[in-house]
Amino acid sequence: MNRRSFLRNSACAATLSALAPLSLSTFAEEYKKYEKRIPIGLELYSLRDVINHDTFPKYLKLVAEMGYECVEFAGYHGYSAKELHKLLADVGLKATSTHIGFGAIQGDELKKSADFAAEVGFNFLIVPGGLEGRIRESFDSNKKCAEEMSACAEKAAEFGMFVGFHGHSGDYMNIKDTDVSAWVTFFNNCDPRVIAQVDVGWCDHAHRHGQKLTPAETLAALPGRGRVLHIKSDNTDVHGCCVADKDDQVNWKDVFEVAHEKAGTEYFIVEQESWKVSSVDSAKECLENLKKLGW
Repeated sequence: MNRRSFLRNSACAATLSALAPLSLSTFAEEYKKYEKRIPIGLELYSLRDVINHDTFPKYLKLVAEMGYECVEFAGYHGYSAKELHKLLADVGLKATSTHIGFGAIQGDELKKSADFAAEVGFNFLIVPGGLEGRIRESFDSNKKCAEEMSACAEKAAEFGMFVGFHGHSGDYMNIKDTDVSAWVTFFNNCDPRVIAQVDVGWCDHAHRHGQKLTPAETLAALPGRGRVLHIKSDNTDVHGCCVADKDDQVNWKDVFEVAHEKAGTEYFIVEQESWKVSSVDSAKECLENLKKLGW
């Protein structure tokens, strides 16, 4: 089931030097230099195979027991905002954001989305697609998309909300027949309040398939815009590769450095789209691996 189907159903550039991989212990020591620790959360799409209306409370509790501090929604499974607020409070979790359709942040739908988010307790409304490659089609198309998103950002600000866009592999590639990043161009065209939610795994995948910018360079190209960062592994040859496991190809040292020092990152959100054993085991392993890196 893809993300768009899941949401529908549940709702009824500065150049960084390439560094040799560090051992986990050395990485952990490096991480201690940062004065502010960024909280780690789970994108609930990671548990899409086990979460439904009846099981939702059980798995929120399990996510908290794993050690995650917050969650990002991908649908609300039939619960009201008041009910979600209580469910989160009962297990000690915070909601950071939601993945929501582009239509839900436009027109009259925006106020409904904003009111719902405010009652639950979060203010980041992130669109995980829906621009259908328009940001890559041409400079004019890219600018028009940015104008549409900027209009949403201006209106969202009236409700104390921020809107953003989450990228998949193609979104990080260049504008058609150019050597210019569609992603960076889009956000440079946008109202600066629009959040650039880089998905590290998808961005790394794009880099390995022709995009010159690494995930760290992509983040660095948009200072202060990466407030909610998706932490995902990259190795398309290994099904179910977990964040920071032996098969993960991402240079996490560079990513974490830019997240702390330039991107303005407030939350790290783990997302796992496939798994070796189970979605629950993968979510747990990702967090355990991140703790070994010094979390």
